Amino acid sequence: MATVNLSGIASVLATLFEDRIATQINRSVVLAQLLQIKNGTGKNIQWVARFGDAVPTGAVIADGADVTTYNSDTKVAAVLQFGTYHDAFAITGKARFGAMAAGNPAELEDLFAEEIMESVTRLAMAISTDLYDGDGSSDTIMGLVDATAGGLIATGTYAGINRSTYAQWAGNVDANGGVARPLTVDLMRKMRRLIYIASGMKPDLIVCDPVQHEKYATLFGNDRRYIQDVRLRGETIKLDGGMQVLEFDGIPVVEDVSAPSGKMLFLNTNQVFLQQLPQGVDAMNRSMGMIPLSGTPEEQYGAGKPTFTARINPLAVTGDAYKFQLINYPQIQVKRPNSCGILDDLETT
Repeated sequence: MATVNLSGIASVLATLFEDRIATQINRSVVLAQLLQIKNGTGKNIQWVARFGDAVPTGAVIADGADVTTYNSDTKVAAVLQFGTYHDAFAITGKARFGAMAAGNPAELEDLFAEEIMESVTRLAMAISTDLYDGDGSSDTIMGLVDATAGGLIATGTYAGINRSTYAQWAGNVDANGGVARPLTVDLMRKMRRLIYIASGMKPDLIVCDPVQHEKYATLFGNDRRYIQDVRLRGETIKLDGGMQVLEFDGIPVVEDVSAPSGKMLFLNTNQVFLQQLPQGVDAMNRSMGMIPLSGTPEEQYGAGKPTFTARINPLAVTGDAYKFQLINYPQIQVKRPNSCGILDDLETT
């Protein structure tokens, strides 16, 4: 009698996968977890910026003299348009019911739920990247560091206000003429000082890419300082279990894979907001509803609190294929650019 071995019966044995799918994709979304989320109140984002002399004039007047000089600060409207961001997927009826009948791996049994979760992280990552680098073109976010008109840069026209006309609208940028230089504590303290001189405020959050985060950590060796809870705007943001982040003079220093290379961004989170055009549920939208957007888990903040909310938009059914679009209308608002800054031209190797 022949000995039965595994290779002889392998073709008639069921293939059983683990229930959970192991993602290999980094779609972590960090900045959107740390900034305040607002729903817009109109077709676009509008606010009024006040400009004037930092040092008062005409404060002294002779005893009994008539008033002949009158002063007023200048008020200028700032306007940003909402972007339009989406992701789409399609599944056939045969695929959906085949996955349901197989039931393995368990995470594919509900194929619609799996596909919509993947779509959520793709859309969240696209928005996360453009929060930094978006160029403000039609339907695109006006990012923080766009070289032409970013919310934190020192030149150009941001939100319709020209920085050549209104110098107080400029962000604080410390660059080195395009020549890379090492990160130092002195440079970081200089940026904090520049922000305070320009705005009377101090940053409460520093965001950088993983390379700069590591370079900052190495400045202190074993004396590096960590914090377990991030406090912003009086709110405590809990880190993922047991994790710590670096700090600089009491300011959390957070790494973000989407952050621009060779830069450190010094933010005042009381002046930088994530906004979205609210999508109310009406007769057209009631069938599918809304879903919160968040990225894939990462060590600092886990999967992250819900940030933006996307509308699940069913598209026309063609044949036995069901098509869906997730859509969101976001924008990042820097209400007071001179309360923030960019430490630029940092070594990346």
